[in-house]
Amino acid sequence: MSALRNQHGTALVAALGIAMILLPLGALVTLQCRTDLSIQHNLRSDIESFYVAEAGLAHAVAEIPPGQSFDQLLAGPDRIKGTADDGVFPFTEGAPTAFPSPPYRYDVQAVPQGASMLNIISRASGVNGSAKVVETLVMRSPLPFTPAALYAETANTSLSLGGSFQLSGIDHQAVFPPVVQPQPRAELPAVSTPRSEAEPALREQLSSAAPGQIAGAGDDPSVGTAQRLDLDTYMKSVSNAPAAIVHAAGAINDATWGTTGAPQLSIVAGDLQVSGRLTGSGVLMVSGALQVTGTIEFAGVLLAQGAVLLEPSSSVTVVGTLWQAASQDERLELRGSGIIAYSSSALADLDHVFPGLLPHAVVVAGWREDL
Repeated sequence: MSALRNQHGTALVAALGIAMILLPLGALVTLQCRTDLSIQHNLRSDIESFYVAEAGLAHAVAEIPPGQSFDQLLAGPDRIKGTADDGVFPFTEGAPTAFPSPPYRYDVQAVPQGASMLNIISRASGVNGSAKVVETLVMRSPLPFTPAALYAETANTSLSLGGSFQLSGIDHQAVFPPVVQPQPRAELPAVSTPRSEAEPALREQLSSAAPGQIAGAGDDPSVGTAQRLDLDTYMKSVSNAPAAIVHAAGAINDATWGTTGAPQLSIVAGDLQVSGRLTGSGVLMVSGALQVTGTIEFAGVLLAQGAVLLEPSSSVTVVGTLWQAASQDERLELRGSGIIAYSSSALADLDHVFPGLLPHAVVVAGWREDL
């Protein structure tokens, strides 16, 4: 009996000893699991905050419109330089209060880097006090920008196109008649609009065009949605340029407004009717409707703030780009013969003579995460 009690005592001591060994080991395992879980949560929070910061950066870069400078961005949401919000990125619809959901959010600032560069800084915060900062350096492309060979800013979903008229976003040389570049740059859409709701109707309407009649990037017919150009600001820049030549509105017969060697900034203060032959190079800005029954040969930018009516008797060749600004008269009728052809060389030559006049797209020059 005594031996049995001794065995029970020994077993109890052994069990207590094992328990004393396992108890701190279990506590250590539990602590390690809690530590690993906390690290995992913090790591996940940091990763999520990083992606939120990247989203803020992508949002900001996507909203930088083609232009001549970054001055409007640096003026902040109120667009007034020298106020308290200078440097706050002016999102079109205001910065999201939370993204993708509370408590995650991002704040974006724009900081100038010299005369022609901009630093975009995105700061994100999230759960568990997580925070990340990413930034990118952007600059203006050296090449002038146009969304397409023909860019219509209007809400117009109707484009009348004659069987002998072509639209081409393929890069052409600025000669008459235009020819495709020996080493073409990237193609653009033949037609584009900033209104995404208008693109399907426009594409459907032009689907009956002959193969190759509306050529360029994408499917045939080449129709796209583009980032909106600030044509109001652009027209003011042309109007305020010292070299601008103002012509009276009305009808003209024969005229030459600029040459490829000496382009001009020509402004028509109202409607323009061309019944004879108009040749030119540079910028031709019509502050009203453009109606053509004769011939136009123009290299550069043709801009109309009103209807564009190319009558069946007309022959029109534009090598560069044609922009139609929003107005009350949004008719776009290209019923004559000819072509509107994108030309990087025509725009580059114009940009060289009048630097700072044409819009330039944004190029990302660098990116980094601030640790």
